[in-house]
Amino acid sequence: LQIGQGQEKKEKKTKKEFNDFIINVSGDSIYGKITGNLTPAITSVQISFIDNETKTKRVYKAHQIKSWHPAGADFYFESKEYRPPGTAKGQPGLGVYMKRLTPYNGTVKMYEYYNTDELNGYTQVFLERRGKMTEVKYSKFRKQMAEYFKDYIDLSEKIKKKKYKKKDLKKIIDEYN
Repeated sequence: LQIGQGQEKKEKKTKKEFNDFIINVSGDSIYGKITGNLTPAITSVQISFIDNETKTKRVYKAHQIKSWHPAGADFYFESKEYRPPGTAKGQPGLGVYMKRLTPYNGTVKMYEYYNTDELNGYTQVFLERRGKMTEVKYSKFRKQMAEYFKDYIDLSEKIKKKKYKKKDLKKIIDEYN
């Protein structure tokens, strides 16, 4: 077949493939597009996702998948259990997505969680070690972090001596890990 002047070869158009992905409860990566209202209040509890392969759109609430990953971002969101203050021992917490700010490896992981009350939204920071979540209390930062990292004496002393500030929390975790 010869294409004459003024004629263009028509190519079959395919829907664009996206590089966002989720990790399902089995640990498989599924590529697609995270869509919808991506405000912190919404993404802390659910996301909408269009699967590249099936082209289906589905809403995932926390604990229905392990994590979701925006393409090209240096962070991702993990499904976690949030236990608000006052939650009785033995009672389940809330399923939420927390933004993970530290890499996969390392003993201590750092998360940011966007929480809301009836009128306001606010961000909380949590550290996780051996599956236990600890909220960082910035009003007691130096005392709390020196105690949290007490098994690394040099780091604990640096925190006590004000070598690190609140803004250096990720550096503290990097040094510990």
